[in-house]
Amino acid sequence: MFRINQNEMDSSFRIPSSIVDKHIRLANEHQLKVLLWIMRNSPDNPDIDEMCKALKMKADDAYDYLQYWVLTGVLLCDDSPAVSNQPAACKSETKPVKAAEAESVTVKAALVVPAAAPGDAPAREYSKPSIDEIAARIDESPEISQLFREAQVKLGKTIGYDMQCVLLMMHDYDGLPVEVIFMLIDYCVSIGKTNNSYLASVGRNWGDNEIDTIEKADEKIAKLRSANKVWKEFAEMAGITNPKPTTNQTEYLARWNTEYKFSPDMIFLAYEEMADHTQKMSFPYMDKVLTGWHEQGITTPAQLDTRKKAAADAKKETAKTVKEKKDKKTASYDIEAFKQAALNDDLKYERKKKQ
Repeated sequence: MFRINQNEMDSSFRIPSSIVDKHIRLANEHQLKVLLWIMRNSPDNPDIDEMCKALKMKADDAYDYLQYWVLTGVLLCDDSPAVSNQPAACKSETKPVKAAEAESVTVKAALVVPAAAPGDAPAREYSKPSIDEIAARIDESPEISQLFREAQVKLGKTIGYDMQCVLLMMHDYDGLPVEVIFMLIDYCVSIGKTNNSYLASVGRNWGDNEIDTIEKADEKIAKLRSANKVWKEFAEMAGITNPKPTTNQTEYLARWNTEYKFSPDMIFLAYEEMADHTQKMSFPYMDKVLTGWHEQGITTPAQLDTRKKAAADAKKETAKTVKEKKDKKTASYDIEAFKQAALNDDLKYERKKKQ
């Protein structure tokens, strides 16, 4: 049996009931820490720098944690000059939600996605679910509750509002079952890319390609791992410093390697072909080159050299034939006709008449 030590109650401060009744399930430990520090030390004009020192956290992280409380209306932002050290969250266009209205207001914002690389399809925009909507989904679906718990374990950190949005939209918008999302997270952890935008990008890609079963996910991950290996070798040959390809580039690499059976050497030759015609990196251009080679049955650099040599020889022969025809057409007389006449025509001698 547990009970509060009344001696500790001699020094206390007020905490809104909604923090326990509503937010304790949704807010992560860091979000709760920054709120408790502010309520204890300076609820009206918090010194964010002092808070970061006390909690041993970076200012950028602290502002992210505070954003949760701004969106829910627990913290209000005063735009007057008298307020110092305002969180970056206060500078956004999102209006604070009053606590009394929190149950009925849906806060929406565009999900941040990575910039599309050249040739990538335009990124889709989703609307973030509100905190109330997330809470409702957790209550109505044990599966979603499990998704959030297991995701924290796999990612090795507590997940906040933004990551909850990403996971929920993978499930509800992209149509990925929970077990497939777990496999997606495991893959992203294995390559060291677990930021929100990358997870969201991979989730959209899997949804677009209907990777909605464990078997499909297994096959997809095998292709991705193969593509990452190919990228490492290709990037080294091409002098590309990006450690990982974009999601769209990975799709190209997977097809070139697993479907077309091209080695990194062949992909690099396609890269050189592209570089001869354009100064910008263009995977669609390389795709046209490699697709053409695939359709011609060219699979190795040696076969490509043979085909190029044959094409060059044929080009020379064609040029030679064209030149000969042109020279024959422009000649002042027909040599062959002269020869024929000399051999076949009868010789006639005419006696010269005397004067």
